[in-house]
Amino acid sequence: MRFDRLAAAGAAVLLAVPAAAQVPGTPRALGMGGAYVGAARGVESLFQNPANLALPNAPTWSAAFPTISVGAGVRGLELGDFADLVQYDDLTQEERDALLADIPANGTGLDLDLRAPLAALQYGRFAASVSYATVGSHTVNRSIVDLVLNGFDRTNTYTIDHTEGFRATFWDVAAGYGHRIGPVAIGATAHAYFPRALVRSALVDVDTTYSVISGFTVPTDIRVTYAGVRSETGNGFGLDIGAAMEPVPGLTLSAALDNVVNTMAWDDELGVRTVVLDQNDYQEGDPQAILDEYAQSETEYVESSALPGTRALATALRGDRDAGLPMTLRAGAAYQLRTGTTLATAFQKELDEDTPYGGMWDQQLSVGVQQRLPIITLRAGLATDMQDGTLLSGGLSLGPIHLGVAHIATGSGDDGREGWIATFGLGGRSDTVQP
Repeated sequence: MRFDRLAAAGAAVLLAVPAAAQVPGTPRALGMGGAYVGAARGVESLFQNPANLALPNAPTWSAAFPTISVGAGVRGLELGDFADLVQYDDLTQEERDALLADIPANGTGLDLDLRAPLAALQYGRFAASVSYATVGSHTVNRSIVDLVLNGFDRTNTYTIDHTEGFRATFWDVAAGYGHRIGPVAIGATAHAYFPRALVRSALVDVDTTYSVISGFTVPTDIRVTYAGVRSETGNGFGLDIGAAMEPVPGLTLSAALDNVVNTMAWDDELGVRTVVLDQNDYQEGDPQAILDEYAQSETEYVESSALPGTRALATALRGDRDAGLPMTLRAGAAYQLRTGTTLATAFQKELDEDTPYGGMWDQQLSVGVQQRLPIITLRAGLATDMQDGTLLSGGLSLGPIHLGVAHIATGSGDDGREGWIATFGLGGRSDTVQP
């Protein structure tokens, strides 16, 4: 079945690990399009601005158990094209040719960004959380997609460039505190990072298999080698700082600098995993068997015996190893009306360039609205990267259940990327507020 081939291909190139969306830590923040730095209160202040913990209308306590935010998207193709790939056998030849032709020269890919504050608690002006995150990127070039969908064709030229990926997973234990000095609240959040996996992976070699047929030597298959260089341990420390105030009742001005200090570093020892695939694998292979073979192949990385492509991965990984999370400036305002309406705007910008942990956009301008009703709270938001990217979002809260969803798109043509972000969280807060 065609779906099995695609699954085998996904196993072969290990898709599903990039950071491609502006994924916030909470459903409320996503529902308002990211315009939440001024509106955040209670435990959510830990993820937006710790100074908000000391604002006079912050709840006495709040908790979230758990929150999960997932951004999934595509690059190079539109979302509907991936449905056509799954139904490839049902397409006409003309539709198949058009679909393959739409894949840009620099490849297509699936993006996934997972942020999961698994437990977070705020009491008074103190808050703490335990979170898990995975970020990265991956692409697959047109010739490899053609190989998987149509099988080996000796008249085609198969290349391995632009079939590569990055993945980082880590735990983040954070604790924040807010303090008020006159009308101004200040705050800081300290992070202890526990890296779990840093991976650079790619197709690193392609080898043509020849057979003698009717006295002629002809190509009959190709073998592709997929490798991943990885570091699995490390440690790190981070610090966020912020300030906030309410100059008039109902109006909050808030600004924070995330990762003003960041020392996340990975272990120097590298491992490598390798799997070699032929037509039996990428046409009829068992995806789980391919993944198992890949996982069980891990050995210590040895520079002198590695393939050139694998050495290039190791070089890139060494550059990633000492790169910290991007320093990010976040500022915004929120105004709460007596009608239960909150209007908010925010701006954020990544101040570090060329970090592998950044989002799709390095800057974002957002506006959002929240409306409290008797049994439900509704949210909507709009954001832009101030160039060609847009994000449209909505969300709601019903008792302890909080939901948010957004569509994000940026660029066009071969450089176009689009996707969806969804968040779900369970949590609550006290009806009483701090003085």
